[in-house]
Amino acid sequence: MRRLIISTVILLYTCTAAAQQLHFTSQYLLHNSMYNPAAAGMTGKNSLGMSYRNQWSSFPGNPKTFMLYGDFALPKMNAGLGAYLYRDVTGPTSRTGVQMAYSYQVKLNDDKARLGLGLEFRVLQFAIDKGKLTDALANDPVLSGASNKIAPDAGAGIYYTNGKLSAGLAVSQLIESKLTLANVSGTDLRAKLYRHYNFSASYQWQTGENIYLIPNFMYRVAEHAPAELDLGCKLDYQQKLWFALAYRNKQFWSVQAGLSIMNRVGLGYSYDYYLTPSTLENGGFSAHEFSLRFDLKK
Repeated sequence: MRRLIISTVILLYTCTAAAQQLHFTSQYLLHNSMYNPAAAGMTGKNSLGMSYRNQWSSFPGNPKTFMLYGDFALPKMNAGLGAYLYRDVTGPTSRTGVQMAYSYQVKLNDDKARLGLGLEFRVLQFAIDKGKLTDALANDPVLSGASNKIAPDAGAGIYYTNGKLSAGLAVSQLIESKLTLANVSGTDLRAKLYRHYNFSASYQWQTGENIYLIPNFMYRVAEHAPAELDLGCKLDYQQKLWFALAYRNKQFWSVQAGLSIMNRVGLGYSYDYYLTPSTLENGGFSAHEFSLRFDLKK
């Protein structure tokens, strides 16, 4: 049992230190500036929101993520601002982060075409709750390190949109700050923040009066982690009601829906059904994500 718990702690630590380290949301179309700072303020709206994601409910210590965010357009300055505050908890480990994004926007020949150049700054606190492990591990060396570590980092991106076609390329965690909590003999934890490269694109295709079909994709690459590809298609009716279907390669299908109330309040929900490793869990091997957004003007 001690070996199993030690292995679990090392696995959780390694997954954070040497794999996909940034938190994820199924409704990524609503959070362009979270993945690419150059997209901040590109919608032309000022909004505040929150989201909650609960994954693998039948698994003890299952991942839970809570997020607050804001996105603001500054047309007089040809700029935009984005801000995210999140907390991600999995078992005895947690990640708390703040992310700030700034985008300078250049108007192109087309009245609707704009090119955004963005920078972001991040601060991440990674922590281990040793109180949940002391009884099982006693005085094991795995508990001799620090309980938490704070690491700053930065990123940059470029984003283009003409009202129909939108595409962007971004890199996060450029500095690759160290994140060492403990030295465990016989392991290679590679404890630092690794660069993440993200490319995304979407196209807004009008299929009827106030009806739009929006195919989209996102491709993410990080060192020591498999590349991730998300494919999706969203159906929007009068910007009041929307449905979406998405797929992440070899991981899950996602069914999503949302509505707008009085052109001010947006509600969204997504259900993710994981394809592998479904044999490990007989029930609860899925994810639920809820979102709430307030537009500050119609």
